[in-house]
This record gives sequence, structure tokens and C-alpha cells, in this order.
Amino acid sequence: MKSLFAFFLILLLAPVSLFFAGFLFWISRFKKVSRNKIPALVYHKIGNRFEWGITRQRIEQFERQMEFLKQQGYRSIRMEEAFREKSSKGSKEVLITFDDGYESVYNSVFPILQRHGFTACVFLITGYVGKYNEWDVNWGRKFKHLSWDQIKEMKEYGFSFGSHTVNHPDLTKLEKRFVEYELKRSKQMLEDRLSQEVDFLSFPFGKYNQEVEGLARDIGYRKAFTICPKPQSSSSGSLVDGRLGMYLFDSPLTLKIKLERGKLFWVEDLKGRIINAFASGTALVKKPDYSRIEPQSVTLPNQKPI
Repeated sequence: MKSLFAFFLILLLAPVSLFFAGFLFWISRFKKVSRNKIPALVYHKIGNRFEWGITRQRIEQFERQMEFLKQQGYRSIRMEEAFREKSSKGSKEVLITFDDGYESVYNSVFPILQRHGFTACVFLITGYVGKYNEWDVNWGRKFKHLSWDQIKEMKEYGFSFGSHTVNHPDLTKLEKRFVEYELKRSKQMLEDRLSQEVDFLSFPFGKYNQEVEGLARDIGYRKAFTICPKPQSSSSGSLVDGRLGMYLFDSPLTLKIKLERGKLFWVEDLKGRIINAFASGTALVKKPDYSRIEPQSVTLPNQKPI
């Protein structure tokens, strides 16, 4: 009888202990990370086609969240508005973003946002526009990226577009010349195609360090985004800003927690960091081939990884 009681006691205390351990870990590492006053959401794939990854959402799931934002009086804003000096007093503003630039943004997201009067910013992998996601671990299922025609149509509606590099590598594992290529070439491609300046960047896998941030600044980006901002990003002069990841098991309730950043915000933030850590495993399996890069496209070799 005593052993059975001890078993149930352990069964009860284990999740409670894990909960408090997670809280203590988060509060010691990430509580002081600063974030933009205007919340920024980041989505990836939106569709009902099954895949193993959890960075996707079902169409109806995404629409419920947009309905929630509308009912709560939120207004989606363009990227340029998010970094103005002052926001509208008393207004509820949210920045909606999409990483990777999948075709589902046009087929599924675009009509939903139009119905609700929302817009978004899409970060594009320029080397894969109109192509399938060979840069990712596909597990037998491939997904197509937006075409330039689809991108231009959404641009006319009010969508904005930023760089997600050329090949979606982990920038912190590359030589300096290849980091420069990824950041500079993607910016140039977007500006040529869209006939406008491209000032915003999303780091693949959310991975960056001081050297990568410095290169992004030197190349001309005004703001760079991650899902997992570091404590040192808290300075007012930092180029890097965090976003709130939205995943397969998110709902209007978890969206509310993320937006209001109340007592349970740490759970959502830690959850996003854990998911992002697993997603980063792709970079260990899939690595870009830089053997065909034109010499004039990159700076002189620097053999030290940054």
C-alpha cells in the first residue's frame, strides 16, 4: 500500500517539479530579454496536408486565430510601422509574419487575411522562389514556395517582404564570405524583383551571433528577426528583435497569452525556444553547395567560421 502511495505521489509531483524547474530556468536565462512593444507573430506553413513537423498550422486553426485578433480589436500593421518612434495611443497593433515563403501563404493565408482586413510580412528564401523546399528535411513530402507572380500580387494588396537568405543555412556555422553572400545576395534579388528597398531580415532557424548581426547591419538591414532573442539583444542599439512563434498546437488561448505577456508568458516563450532548437537540426543534415558561387559575389575568403 505504501509503495502504491509513493508511486502516485511521484506521479503527481514529477510534472509539478518539471513546471517549476522550467520556470526557474527561464527566469534565470530569458526574463530580461527585451522585445519590441508591438508583438510580432511568426507562422510557417498553413495547410491541411499532413506532415511530421509542428511548425505548421491547419487552415481552420489559423482562421480562428485571425478571428480572435479581429474580435479583440487588433489591427495588423506593416513592417515599417512597427518601428516608428511612437505607436497610436490605446491601439492594439500586431505584426503578422511568415518565414520561408511557402505557396500556402498565397493559397490559404492571403484570402483569410483579406477577409479580416489584415496584412503581413513574408520572409523569402530567394534561392527557392517558385521551387520546392529541397533545403529542408522533407520526410517524403515536399512543399512549394511562392512564385514571383504571387509575391507581386500580394505586394499590390499591401504585403511586405523581407530576406530569409538565399539557401536557409545556419549562418553561425558558415565562413564570413558565405554569410555575406547569403545576406547580400538575397537583399539584392528582392530589391531587383520588387523595385524597392528591402530593410528587414529573418535569421534561418533564428540562429545568429555578434558577427552575423554586425554583417547584417553593415549590409544595410534595419532590423533582423529571430524566434529566440538572446539576453544581449536587450540593448537599445541591437539590430535583433524577437517574435512569438505559432505552432500546430496553438489556439486563441495561447495566442492571447503570447500577446498579453502575462504570468504564463514564460511557458509559451520556453515552448518556442524548445521547438526552435529541434527545428535547427535540419541545418546538420542539409547544407548548401557553395561551389558554384561566382567569385565576385562574395568577399575574400576568411577561413575562420563566425
